[in-house]
Amino acid sequence: MNKLRTNKKLIAVLVLIPAMAGLAQASLAGPAAGTLIDKDFETAMRKFVSRRFFNRIDANDEQRAKLSALIEKTTDETRPAREQFRQGLLDLSNLMASKDASDDQIKQKVDEIRGMKEKLMDRRLVAVLEARKILTVEQRQKVNNRIQDVITGGAKPLRKISLLMDE
Repeated sequence: MNKLRTNKKLIAVLVLIPAMAGLAQASLAGPAAGTLIDKDFETAMRKFVSRRFFNRIDANDEQRAKLSALIEKTTDETRPAREQFRQGLLDLSNLMASKDASDDQIKQKVDEIRGMKEKLMDRRLVAVLEARKILTVEQRQKVNNRIQDVITGGAKPLRKISLLMDE
């Protein structure tokens, strides 16, 4: 199960690069009061993941600048929708826990959440298509190869960094 979860994250990172921040979880300190997304943590995660992606595809400075701007724009544009999506998930969780919620109410909430997710995915697709235009054929092939490896299980495991290692 953990390997499957890791593979899904890798696919998301490679395919949905403009939506990187959508993968970020709340920081240990938590988001600001009244929000479900910690913007500072989101920005840090976006920069970290983007750097790894840029290195993987050997992006030049111009590509890095264009892709970074695209990622930031998409992240900013989708933040309210992602907040709404997360709130919908919390509402669904509360409905599931409630003894008074009907099956129809739960189904209605699930349909609502599906609609939110579909809108987010549509915006992410637009961003991915824009990013695709920035990449060379060789870079797109590198992304394709990595996705193929992840899906088929041929990807090398992520390097583990140990802070306790004395070697």
